[in-house]
Amino acid sequence: MAKKNKKKRKPTGHKPPAHDDRKVILDEIDDLASQLTPDSPGAEWGKIQKTLLKAKADPSYVAKIIMNRDHEGLKALQAHLHDPSTPLSFEESAQELPEIPADTLRDAMRAFRKRMKLTKLDHESQLGRSPLTGGKEAEFESILPPHQYPSEVWKTLAANGELESCGGGFYKLPIERKEF
Repeated sequence: MAKKNKKKRKPTGHKPPAHDDRKVILDEIDDLASQLTPDSPGAEWGKIQKTLLKAKADPSYVAKIIMNRDHEGLKALQAHLHDPSTPLSFEESAQELPEIPADTLRDAMRAFRKRMKLTKLDHESQLGRSPLTGGKEAEFESILPPHQYPSEVWKTLAANGELESCGGGFYKLPIERKEF
């Protein structure tokens, strides 16, 4: 019987990742947050995002804070990281919505429904699928609203109960419409 060739393994030089001390990470977050302004470039917000994720912060909160460049949310998250017993809730800032004419809101809702219908038809069409299969039922419930109207219009419609905000700029038609 032949002998098996045993090769000696060469050391790879792989070093285990350095252990990050939580206090050092929290101090780095405090330092970065103190230098941050809403007008800071995206790279600075990106640095604090990476550091927050390194500190094991909830990625959904981090994403909302970075996306909205929300200082109050960042302060609340910092307080929660320093003391986990501090409650953490992300509330979008309650801004005064401008007064929008009723005909503009009506036209925006008409455009939203049309966009929803066309998007659904596009997803259900047979184009781009096998000719032997039928169209597949669309399984989405929210869409990005048409860009021809500003975001304040969509926020006002959501506040009025005409639409529901799903976050990230997506809106959907409510299951039950609120009657005022």
